[in-house]
Amino acid sequence: MSAPSLADIELAFYERFFFSRDLEPYPVQEQAFEHIFRDHSVLVTVPTGTGKTMMAKGAIYKAVEQGQRVIYTTPLRALTEEKYRELGEDFGADNVGFATGDFQENLDAPIQVMVAEILWNRIYSDRGVPPADVVVMDEAHYVNDYSRGYVWEQSIIGLHADTQLILLSATIGRAHEFCHWVEVTRQSPMKLVESTVRQVPIEHQFREAYLIDVVKELTAAGDVPAIIFSFGRDLCFERARLLKSCPRFTTDEEKAEILRRADEVFHDTGASKELRGLLGHGIGVHHAGILPRYKQLVEELTLERLLRFVVSTETISAGINLPAKVVIFPSLRKFIKRKARLLDAAEYQQMAGRAGRPQFDDKGVSVTLAPEEVVQEVRKEIKDAKKKGYHVDEAKVRKSAYARARSDAQRKESVTWDEEAHKALANGEPAALSSRTHITAEMVLAIGLPDLTQEALPGEEVDLAAAEKIPAYERLNIKTVVDHLLLPERGRRDAHKALAQVTDNLRAMDIVDEHGQQIAGEMIGELPGVDALFVYYLMRERDLDYERLRELVEFLVDHDTIHRALMKKVFEARKEWIKNWLREARRDNPQASWEDAEAQYDEKHPPEFTEIELAHQSFAALLPHPELHGGKKQKKIWAQMEDEGLTFFEFVSKHDLAREEGSLFSYFTRVVRVAKSLHDVTGLEELGTMAERVQAMLAVVDARLAKTLTGQVRKRLPTT
Repeated sequence: MSAPSLADIELAFYERFFFSRDLEPYPVQEQAFEHIFRDHSVLVTVPTGTGKTMMAKGAIYKAVEQGQRVIYTTPLRALTEEKYRELGEDFGADNVGFATGDFQENLDAPIQVMVAEILWNRIYSDRGVPPADVVVMDEAHYVNDYSRGYVWEQSIIGLHADTQLILLSATIGRAHEFCHWVEVTRQSPMKLVESTVRQVPIEHQFREAYLIDVVKELTAAGDVPAIIFSFGRDLCFERARLLKSCPRFTTDEEKAEILRRADEVFHDTGASKELRGLLGHGIGVHHAGILPRYKQLVEELTLERLLRFVVSTETISAGINLPAKVVIFPSLRKFIKRKARLLDAAEYQQMAGRAGRPQFDDKGVSVTLAPEEVVQEVRKEIKDAKKKGYHVDEAKVRKSAYARARSDAQRKESVTWDEEAHKALANGEPAALSSRTHITAEMVLAIGLPDLTQEALPGEEVDLAAAEKIPAYERLNIKTVVDHLLLPERGRRDAHKALAQVTDNLRAMDIVDEHGQQIAGEMIGELPGVDALFVYYLMRERDLDYERLRELVEFLVDHDTIHRALMKKVFEARKEWIKNWLREARRDNPQASWEDAEAQYDEKHPPEFTEIELAHQSFAALLPHPELHGGKKQKKIWAQMEDEGLTFFEFVSKHDLAREEGSLFSYFTRVVRVAKSLHDVTGLEELGTMAERVQAMLAVVDARLAKTLTGQVRKRLPTT
C-alpha cells in the first residue's frame, strides 16, 4: 500500500480537527494550511485568538502521518506543560515527549514539546544536523524579548535548511522584512501568512473629557472592566485615589468576597492597607512595585469580574492574560530618564490590544483623553462666552487651546498630543522584530570561535555581502552567527566589532589560545547573565569569605531600582552641598562652575570602595577593552538587612518603600538566582548559605513564589 499523499493527509486533518467537530477554519488558518501541507516553511503573524495552535497541529499531524519527527517550542515552562497535555490528548500520550531544563520525558516520541532553550542547545550541540524534520516555534515574537530573544534568533540562524520551519507569532510590524531575513539566513524559501483582523475589533476614541467623568459614564453603561494605563507608579496610586472618590463600584456581596480574598493574601503592613481599601471599592493597582501575590489577586479578581477598574503601568500589556472591555489612556506622554516623549505606535497598539474579550465583547474600546489642561481651558472659555451671551466658535477655541498647549510643552521641553497624534498611533504598525543578541564572553565560549589561525575576526571591516551567501548551519560558530543577526548593516558591523573586543579580552585572560579554542575558565560558559569573566578572575585570584561573596552577588545583580531609591537622599545631600559651595565660591570667583563644585565635593568626600569594587578595578586594568565590563553598581541591600537583623517589611518601613515592595521582592529573587548559580559552579558553601537565607526571608513574604526558587542548589547547606 502506497504512502498517503500530502493532499490525502491534509483532507484527513480537516476531517479530524474541523468537519467531525462541526467547525470551520478561519480564512487565515486555511492560508497557513495551504503552505504547511505543501512542506513550505512559513511565518504566520496574526492577532491573539486566531487559532495559531490549530495551525501548529496541522504541521504536527502532517509530520506524524509521514513518519517524521517534530519539535514544538514555547517560551514558558507552564505553556510547555499545557501544550504537552493538549497534544497528548490529540495525538496520544505515547507519541508526545516533554523537555525543560530540569525535566525530560518520552524523548523517543515523534512529537517533542520543549522550552525554546532546549532547541537552541540541540542546534548548537549537534551542528549541521537537523534536530527534527519539522520545527514549530510558537510565540516567535519572543525574538523581541530583551533577555531571551537571542534564543529564537540564534535558533533560526543555526537551524538546518532541510527542516520545515513553522513560526507562529502575534502581530508584528514589517513582517515581510522579518520573513525575508529568515529566508536569506537559512537559504531556504519562507512563505508569509499575515493578518491584522481581530476576532474582537477595537474602536479607537479620542475624547475631550476628564478621567473621572469617563469612569462614571463607563460604570453607568456597564462597560467594565477597564484598564487605566498610567506611566508612573505614583501616578497609578494618584489615579486610583481619584476613582475612589466615586460611589463604590462593587455591591456589598462583592465587597465582602473581595475583602475575604484579600485578607487571605495581604500582610498587615506596607502598601496592603491602601490596596485593600481600593480593592473593596472595585479598584485594582498593578505595577512592578506591587508584591507578586498582590498583583496575582488583582488579576484573578478582574478575570472574575469583581473589579471594575485596574490602574496599571504598561507592564500589564506584555505577557499577562488580563483582557478588559475598555482601556483608557489619560495621557500619551511618558518619561524616560526624566525626558518626556509620546508613546510610539507599537507601544500604543500593544496596550490598546488589551481591549475586547472574545468570550464577552463584540468589540473592544480604547479611549484616549485630551490633555487635562486643554479640556479645562476649552470648557472654561466656552462656558464664559455663553454666560456673557457671546457666539462661540468652538473649533477656534479648541485650536487655540491646543496651540497654547504645544507652546507650553515646547517651553518646558516636554510634549503634548491631540487627535491627529492619536490617529497616527491608532493607525500605526506594531513593533517590528530586531536582534536582542548581546555579545558576551559566555556566549562566545558557548557557541565557539572559528580557527583564528585560519580565519581572523574581521571586526567592522567584515564583508557582509559575502558572509550572507553561506547559511550559518554549514559552519556554525559565533562569527557566522553574527554574520546573520537580525540587524541592519551598521548594527552587524558593530556586533562584529564587539565580538573582536570580547575575544581580545578572552585572550588577555588566557581563556582561549591562538586558535580560538578554550583552554581555561570552564565556569564562564556555565554562568549566563552575569559578568562570568570577572567571576572567573575573582575565583582564580582571591579567597573570599561570606561577607565578600555577599558583596559579589549584590555587585552582579542587575537591578538598580531599590539602590536608586536608597541613594536618593545621598544624591540630594550631595546636590545641596554643591549648590552651597558654588554660592560661596562665586562671591570671589564669578566663573566658578558646577564641575568645579563637583571636584571639590569629591575631594572632601572621596568614595569608599568595597573590596569587590577594588577587585573589579584590578580586573579591568588587565583588559584591552574594560568598557565591556562596566556599568555595575555595588548594592548593599541584603547586606544591610542581614547585618541589622531586619525583616522584609521592617526594611520597607525603615526606608519608606511601601510603593516599591514588588521591586524589592524582585531584587531578592535575583539575589537568590545569582547566589545559586555561583554556588552550583564554584561549590562554595557560603553562596549556598546566602541563597537559603534570602529565600527563607522571601518565603515569609510569599511562600508560593519563593518555592519556585527551590531545588536549584545542588546540595542543601547548613545555615550557620
